[in-house]
This record gives sequence, C-alpha cells and structure tokens, in this order.
Amino acid sequence: MWESPRGVRLPVAMLRPAVLLLLLLTRGMEAFRVCAFNTQRLTLVKVAQVEVMDTLVRIVARCDIMVLQEVVDPSDRAVALLLRELNRFDGSGPYSSLSSQLLGRSTYMEKYVYIYRSHRTQVLDSYVYHDQDDLFAREPFVAHFSLPSKVLPSLVLVPLHSTPKDVEKELTALYDVFLDASQHWQSKDVILLGDFNADCASLAKKRLSKLLLRTEPGFRWVIADGEDTTVRASTHCTYDRIILHGERCQNLVQSAAAFDFATNFQLTEEEALKISDHYPVEVELNQAARSIQPLSLAALLLSLLPPELARVA
Repeated sequence: MWESPRGVRLPVAMLRPAVLLLLLLTRGMEAFRVCAFNTQRLTLVKVAQVEVMDTLVRIVARCDIMVLQEVVDPSDRAVALLLRELNRFDGSGPYSSLSSQLLGRSTYMEKYVYIYRSHRTQVLDSYVYHDQDDLFAREPFVAHFSLPSKVLPSLVLVPLHSTPKDVEKELTALYDVFLDASQHWQSKDVILLGDFNADCASLAKKRLSKLLLRTEPGFRWVIADGEDTTVRASTHCTYDRIILHGERCQNLVQSAAAFDFATNFQLTEEEALKISDHYPVEVELNQAARSIQPLSLAALLLSLLPPELARVA
C-alpha cells in the first residue's frame, strides 16, 4: 500500500500509471550542452602534459558538442590523444571529432575542431565558408548536427575565432556566413559561437551595438555583456560569445555562461593559464519546450485518483 502525506492509502498497482506517465513526460528532458573554447595554441606537446590533459578532459566532457579553437597541431595527434583520454574518462562517450584543415593567411595556421558525443549527436554535413573577399583570418568551419530532440531535430553551428585587429570587419561578415549557412541547409536554427574578441580594446561597446548581429531581429546574445571570459585576474573582457538564432532554438535555452574552470577545479591562476587564457562558454538546450512543464509526481497521482479521494488528499 502507498500512503499519501494526508493519510490516503492506495494499492501500489494504482500508482503505476502515474509513474509511467511521469517517465513519459520527463523522458528527453536532459539538457544538451553546446560549448566553445579557445584552447590557446593546442599542440601535442601541450596535451602530453598530464595536468593539462586531465583538466582538458574534464572541461570537454561537460559538453555534448565542443568547438575547440586555436588547435595548431598539423598532425592531428593532439586531438587523437584527447579523444582517447575522453573515451577512457567517465563512460559518457563515445566521443568523435570533426576537424577543419589548417586555416590562416600566413605561416601561423589554426584548425576548428568539433568534439561531440556520437551517441547523442551526429554530423549531418559541414563546409568551410567560401571567403572570396578574404574577410576572415580564419574562415568559419560550419557544421550541421542532429539533435536528440523532436522539438529541434537538427542545429547549425557557425564558429569563429576572429583576429583582434579586424574584429568589427569579421563580425560584420559573420552575418553573411549566417545567411549562407541558413540558406544552405534551409534552417533558421543557428548558433554562432567562439572567441569573437568582441570587447575591451578589440571592439568598443558603441561599435558592438551597431553590428548587424545586434541590430537585425532574431538574434539572441546569451553570454551577457560584462561577463568575464578571461582567466587572468588583470583582465575583465567578454571576448567569447554565443549567439542564437531561430525561435525553436531560443525557446529551448535553459542556461548560458562562461565556465570558470579555475574556480570549479580549484586551480591557481598559474595552473589555469597552462590550460588557456580563456574560459569556455556554453549554452544548455532543454530537449522539450520550456512552456511544457512536467507535472509533479504528487499532481500526477492526484489527477489519477477518483474525485472523492482527490478531494481528501
């Protein structure tokens, strides 16, 4: 027998429909986390350091899709080693990766690398944006991912690591990348993310407010202006950003923030700077629309009771 807080006793068998209904309503409610992280010149030598690898694994394992920037290893061995350690870490994988080619205008080149949980999401398609006017130092590597959600079955990601000297020009051009990707896959649900260098000396607030990504309707900047995404105590800049477009995508937002791994993992500033001088930024998407709230178990039980018992309970 089951007894309510007010003394109503019912056979356990009568509870089963309520429990089943609760499970059905809450199934798929687990958040899906999308992240971006400037890893500050990620090389094989860097990830071979045990303390660096351990922290990187814990950071990346928080995310269902992580977009790494400043990956400068031409051999791909650094990412392969990171994947190996991730898949050994906590059973939350398996993890897979998708890398761009080396991108850049000079001898200094970087890759964008997506690391994702392959049992929760898959790459549907990807391409490097055709930057015919050479507006980007590192043109975005755009990808289309599946999502484990009936509300939002797929999502387009547009990462950018801008160069500090051309932030305004690159962020203006990023609007065109959004249009291109949105048209390419006929999707309005797009996340633009990465180290935009969109603050402090690199971009004045007045210039930031005039960007098309700010003035055009439909865009939501979920990393708030003024949030510090830098590790050094001497800096306070919102360089790293996440921008959402699309009603379905925006309706699923549960939370968004920079992840202060130094504080969370109890690292000194010196120890944290061995990982990066940036914090990752992340957004959590709830797999069911926020307007549909699951009933509490008590409410479900009451809804299944006969009216006379419900009044007593």
